[in-house]
Amino acid sequence: MGTSDDSFRAEGPGLFGFLTDSDDDNVPVKAFGSVNYALNVGVLGFPGVAADPEGPIQQNGYSQRAGVEGGSVDFTGTAGVSLNRVGVYGQVEDQPQVPRELRAGVLGVASTQPGVIGFSREGDGAQGASFTGTAFRAVSFFGPGVDSISGALNGVSGISGTQGPAVQNTSNIAGVRGTSDGANGVIGTSNRSIGVVGFSNNVGVFGQSTNPASFAGLFAGNVQVTGTFSAAVKNAVVPFPDGSARVLHCMESPEHWFEDFGTARLRRGRAVVRLDADFAKVIKRGDYRVFLTPEGDCRGLYVRRKSAAGFEVRELMGGESAVAFSYRIVGRRRDITRHRRFAKIDTHLPLPPAATRAPRPRKPTAAALRAFIAGLEREARERAPKRAPKAGRSRAPTRWSRRAAKQ
Repeated sequence: MGTSDDSFRAEGPGLFGFLTDSDDDNVPVKAFGSVNYALNVGVLGFPGVAADPEGPIQQNGYSQRAGVEGGSVDFTGTAGVSLNRVGVYGQVEDQPQVPRELRAGVLGVASTQPGVIGFSREGDGAQGASFTGTAFRAVSFFGPGVDSISGALNGVSGISGTQGPAVQNTSNIAGVRGTSDGANGVIGTSNRSIGVVGFSNNVGVFGQSTNPASFAGLFAGNVQVTGTFSAAVKNAVVPFPDGSARVLHCMESPEHWFEDFGTARLRRGRAVVRLDADFAKVIKRGDYRVFLTPEGDCRGLYVRRKSAAGFEVRELMGGESAVAFSYRIVGRRRDITRHRRFAKIDTHLPLPPAATRAPRPRKPTAAALRAFIAGLEREARERAPKRAPKAGRSRAPTRWSRRAAKQ
């Protein structure tokens, strides 16, 4: 039996306002329980007490026209629950390819647009919470797993346990900031590439420690530096027979030198020593020093002649002994062409000055908020597929109220 009218109203204390029943075996007999067409909202529902205001409905262009809309002051506006599938499904664009067998409380799908967007003026745009699992998990095959941008503060901020100390002499604002009181702040690992990369036209990597018994940087392995290495003190740590590690200090010089050592022996008071071929390639062979130490009784030794290939040693006062001697050769580095003795160096780090007090939380101005929203809208328009405009103009939406519905 068909029934039609301009409107229907369910009154009285019944459990259902409208029910599409099933057969005796609890199998639905209708393909669709309800089909509703309307200019504004297909289905509009409110839980709780039937009194104005029912809830924050039809607040903007997204909610003024919708297939289903729920509003409430103290309860959930719209809910979807499934035991084995998707609780709420949202889609933009036509026939996007969706993986099968997905199970989620909320599933949003799209082909070229974001599947899910959360927006908030002053709070979190989206939140994820888990007791033992991952609060937010991001996976991408060709794009970034996480792409995060902040106009004023940290792009990504991660805390393990409780927050660790702030970094001195810097703003503590970064693209990625990791902090912890008892665990590692940031970890980077790789099997076949670089674990952590730091690059800047200022300082690529900065390490600091205010504890004199700790380290600003600790390397367990080989270290390679391409460029100038500057340090107040350079030490070598060597193992001792008692099992301890001992410190030996480096000799310093106001110029760049390489040195080589060797032994030779006089024959009838003379000896010619040739420079090591590889050593000769890395020094300025026209300007090197030779220091001699006789290892036996003689009248003394001197260098009679030096050349690019080697040097000649003779015994003083025409002696003709066959004494052995050791030598030390010191030559200027060939690869350094410009050098100043005792050159001045600025040891102050070129970092932004430290704030004298913690920065106050800034509230965005109305103009900044409008610019932020305009940027989001512009990005959405650029992502949106180009469509031909439809003919004609649609009617303006009508805001719903209980008073208007009773008229």
